[in-house]
Amino acid sequence: MKRKYEIAVLSMGDYARTLRIYAPKSADRAIIMHDGQNVFYDEDAAYKKSWRTLDLIKECGAKNTAIIGIDCTETRLDDYLPFPIELEQFGKKAGGNTDVYCDYISSTVFPYLEKRFNFKHYAMLGSSAGSTATLYYAAKKDPKIKAYGLFSPPLFLCPSAFDKFLNETKFDSAASYYVYVGGKETADAGEYSKLIPDLYVDAAHILVKGLRRGGATSIRARLENDAVHDEVYWRKPALEFISDFSKAKF
Repeated sequence: MKRKYEIAVLSMGDYARTLRIYAPKSADRAIIMHDGQNVFYDEDAAYKKSWRTLDLIKECGAKNTAIIGIDCTETRLDDYLPFPIELEQFGKKAGGNTDVYCDYISSTVFPYLEKRFNFKHYAMLGSSAGSTATLYYAAKKDPKIKAYGLFSPPLFLCPSAFDKFLNETKFDSAASYYVYVGGKETADAGEYSKLIPDLYVDAAHILVKGLRRGGATSIRARLENDAVHDEVYWRKPALEFISDFSKAKF
């Protein structure tokens, strides 16, 4: 299958990531997405399930919108989780390097995109751990970012750290925020796994309250009771997110 995106490898010193860029000539705005391998095609995706964003772009007629997927690496959880995992039950020690990842986006990715494509407006969309990277970037209140998609946020991995973060952070009141969660989301955490679905739902409620407390005024929240934790179920809210962003007047 011929890929309908171009590849760019951008470096910030020794820190380098691969970008997958779909940029129609008519695009004046772009959506930054994490886990770039999962953004476009099932064949490229980690679990052979992708967002199929090109289909979503076509379905909602978003000819003015580019999609930028930043590939993850083996340090994914370190890059995406702003704080070290607190739960021993999860069985992993990771997290805490999101400052570097966010600096990479602001100092390397955005300047490249603005010079190469001259985009005027941006959104950022992430799922699972990628949603926490999006949330952390939202704390920068970067005026270029007009919308944030926060799908299936696993705040329960670092509960005390996220509680402190949401209590102390002010968010851009001019941006919009879309929080999505499924009612049957799971994760591999041994005996702890049976608690995960409720923890995802609780995390979404905590996030919405934290955004409001931090000054966000445009928040869309959605719970899909039968949805599980994968890209197939993230496609529908992603369609809404892309459609809204493509039609927004800035």
